[in-house]
Amino acid sequence: MRRYAAGAVAAVLVALAVVLRPARALDALRVALASPWFPAILVGLYAVRPFLAWPISALSLLVGFRYGLAVGVPIALTGAVATSLPAYAAGRYAPVDGRLLGRFSAGSERFFAATGDVRGLVAARFAPTPAEPVSAAAGAGSVGLGSFVVGTVVGELPWVVGTVFVGSGLDALSMTGASVSPAFVVAGCVAAAALLGPVAYRRVVA
Repeated sequence: MRRYAAGAVAAVLVALAVVLRPARALDALRVALASPWFPAILVGLYAVRPFLAWPISALSLLVGFRYGLAVGVPIALTGAVATSLPAYAAGRYAPVDGRLLGRFSAGSERFFAATGDVRGLVAARFAPTPAEPVSAAAGAGSVGLGSFVVGTVVGELPWVVGTVFVGSGLDALSMTGASVSPAFVVAGCVAAAALLGPVAYRRVVA
């Protein structure tokens, strides 16, 4: 019964994530920007973000549009770290008796044992990978909370700065019209490869 209940909750969250995509909620977000209650609304949006699988960049864009670069970056970075914690906790404390979860946990532990907690997490964040799987893998791989926070801050910082900068330069809020340059994505992949390259080399020659 516990598994069926968890499956039902997951199905509801998936359905909500499909329906309540940032682009579809754009009109409501425009209204929220003009509201004096926007700080409270923003906290609420960050609270539900991991459960709706919204990308961190969507809210970073919103923060940049409202607060600009200097104020927006620390706000958005704090939100990125805080909203990564639920997936981290789920990966850390989920039972691993099932075949799929057992493999996921074992693979995560091998990855972080090879790379080191902070290096592996920073590399995974630099690469354009979804936030929740990375956070869950860190939890399943027994990455300590301190290392998780440090790795998330460092790894998310370039993406947060990039999307807040884009948001701060918009004349009107538009999720479809705002995107980070492809060169920025390539740079993230190159940085991730540079961090993981020595680890891969050692494993090949060992």
